[in-house]
Amino acid sequence: MIEIGKKIKQLRLDAGMTQEQLGEKLGVSAQAVSKWEANLTTPDIQLLLELSVIFGVTIDELFSLTDESRMARIDNMLEDVRFLTDGEFSDTERFLKEKMQADKTKARATLLLAQLYAKRGREFNELAAPLARQALLLNPDEKPAHNAIFDAERGPYADWNVSNYWKLIDFYKEFVKKHPENPRTYLWLLDLLIADGRTEEAGRYLEAMDRVEHSFRTELYAGLIAKAEGDIPRALACWERMTGEFPEDWCAWSCRADCMAKLCRYDEAMAYYEKGLALQPSPKYVDMPEAMAQIAEIRGDYETAIAMRRRCMEITRTDWNITEGELLDCHQREINRLRDKMRT
Repeated sequence: MIEIGKKIKQLRLDAGMTQEQLGEKLGVSAQAVSKWEANLTTPDIQLLLELSVIFGVTIDELFSLTDESRMARIDNMLEDVRFLTDGEFSDTERFLKEKMQADKTKARATLLLAQLYAKRGREFNELAAPLARQALLLNPDEKPAHNAIFDAERGPYADWNVSNYWKLIDFYKEFVKKHPENPRTYLWLLDLLIADGRTEEAGRYLEAMDRVEHSFRTELYAGLIAKAEGDIPRALACWERMTGEFPEDWCAWSCRADCMAKLCRYDEAMAYYEKGLALQPSPKYVDMPEAMAQIAEIRGDYETAIAMRRRCMEITRTDWNITEGELLDCHQREINRLRDKMRT
């Protein structure tokens, strides 16, 4: 990044303004502007937005961030900001569309733009969900309100034609065909095939994946296929072999816990999550304590649910050195909600 003072001077000269004229617009002296431009002082943070408006640039552009720096900031913003302002969204969208035109930044910008649109969709769904629930309570016979709730909160539809994944399956089949030596490419296709009950096809792709790389995922997906076929004892045997063969792999224990949770075998799930969390090296992820919080709440054990949310916050602070933002706020909101439930 170049120094902000140099950028202010460049923008002022491009706009044909004197230091006095810029100072008048901002309510500061020409001497203050002169000190900024000499990098002796920097503008108060409250003035940055006014400067960006005067010069018709974003605050990021005002600081002359490199493309890589700005994309890194966008990546962080998508994860750590609950709701983007319309200005943040439109500025980010415009920047990423521009960077999609350059070969050097095309791939990164394309992914970030997709993530930006997906985030905006989640934001609107979060806003839609309580409204849809309220609409249903106001009119219990309103079928479209049920649809609105399911759309906003990803509820499962019984209609096969609207809930199956055939289009996405076709995409991933072609993707696997183009990248057959990458074992990770098979996972997304296997999840989709199993979700649609296409277990025979899933079995063939699992064999292909295992030939490329044998890992705990072989028995994991063999068990998921068995479960989809209704053979729970065979599924349980697969998952037991998985952790038996890979006893030090925290992912194997976490996945076994997920499988138990989906079977409502919550005691086993909690034990396996704890095992996985103990094996996981730092920096740890919060997925496992978050899952345990959800299990505890399902059981009505709100104290344990709160304790697990606090555990998520502690991991975020100590392992990731994050002291503020949405990654902490989301758990605090859940704690507040749980406390409200305990009072009612």
